[in-house]
Parts: sequence; structure tokens; C-alpha cells
Amino acid sequence: MRFYKPMLAKSVSKPFSGKDWVFEIKWDGFRAIAYVDDFFTIQSRNAKELKHFFPELEELRQLAKNVVVDGEIVTMKQGKVDFHSLQERGHLTSTRDIERLRIKSPATFVIFDILEKEGQPLVDLPLMERKAILKDSVKEGSHIIINDYVEEKGEQFYKAVLQQDLEGMVAKRKDSGYEQGLRTGSWLKVKNLKSCDCVIFGYSKGGDEYHAKTARNETEALQLIEAGFEYVCDIGEAKIFRKRR
Repeated sequence: MRFYKPMLAKSVSKPFSGKDWVFEIKWDGFRAIAYVDDFFTIQSRNAKELKHFFPELEELRQLAKNVVVDGEIVTMKQGKVDFHSLQERGHLTSTRDIERLRIKSPATFVIFDILEKEGQPLVDLPLMERKAILKDSVKEGSHIIINDYVEEKGEQFYKAVLQQDLEGMVAKRKDSGYEQGLRTGSWLKVKNLKSCDCVIFGYSKGGDEYHAKTARNETEALQLIEAGFEYVCDIGEAKIFRKRR
């Protein structure tokens, strides 16, 4: 069984439609690749082991055999993705705390691609062939789901994304191979960016109570969480973290 780097998506500013494309939800979570063989491991974008933080995801071992799959780990609160509770789980070391939050904020692994099956790499196959193999190879469970998609109607799908206040949309070419570690035009992402017009009347200079940093991808977010920072909000493409001094 080989180890893989996740394929990445380029940002575009507007949704679009096209007969050569499929469109999926962009989830606000931790990107991860899961390896299911005689062993089980689920690794972050920078190859960090995540199974100890999310033990419920070992359910995948009962739902698939001898596969490598790509997806996103998310947690839900009141029917919506909740990155706050996800980042809370991403730095725990105590077995008691991990079990407590496993019950309070259970994780779900949303799978959208398959990279290998029974020792055979699938990365050179077209996306739609990989999706068909994925559907036949992995069953859904309490914590494992297969990401759905629509064909052609990207603009209509994006309207539904906005209505549900989701993170955004990912567009993928139907004939795209899985280009490891690359950010090509075969996968494109459109974020649900929120904005407002504000007038600043004044401000007070703060002290050293807070130290803020930004993360522009899941790897940077995990590194900040491990360093003791807590998630605050999204600003544009970045996530803002702070650490109390």
C-alpha cells in the first residue's frame, strides 16, 4: 500500500456550469487520507496521524477493505458543520477527554475519492471511474458517508450551498486524474465569502493579552491548534486563531 499526497483545488471567484464538470459541497473540516488494510491510519494533509483524536472513524475498517480513500473530517452542531468543536478535538491527549468529546461532538468522515484498491493505484483513472469504484468499495455508516455531487448545474448547486450557509463548492472535471500534491485547474473551489460595509469611529490600543495568527489551509490550522491556539473566525480565505498570553 502506497502513501499519497492530497490533490488540491484552485480558488475561483464565481460559480459556473458545464457538462464536463461535477460539483460537490466544500466542507469546513480537516482534509484526511485514510488507509484501510491489515492496519488502519487516517492522516492529515501533512501526514499527521489523526485516528487517536477521532477513534470513532475506525468504523471504516468494518465498511471497506484494502482501500485508500480521500475525504474531510467534520463535526456537526444543530445540523451544521462546526469547526470550533472540530479544533477542540484536534489537540486532546487525555483518553478521558477524547472519549467525552467523541460523545459530545462526534466526527464524520466525508469521503469523496478513492486512490487505491486491493493494492492497485487508481490515480490515473478518470474521476467518474474512481467515483464508481468508490461507491462499490465503501459502505456508509454512522460516522462514514460518501460525498454526493451533481453534474453540469454548478450555478444552481451553488445557490443551494448559499441557502444552507455551507463553506462553498468544489468543481471537478469528470475526466481528471488524481494529481497528487498539485493545485491544478482540474479541481476548482468557490468559497461562500461573507462581507459587510463598516465604518470605524475609533479603537482602543490593546495590550499583549492576545496573540493572533492566520491559517490558510488545514495543515497550518492543525499546527496552530497543536501550539495552543483557538479558532476565532474566518476572514476571506484564512482562518483566524488566537492564543491567550
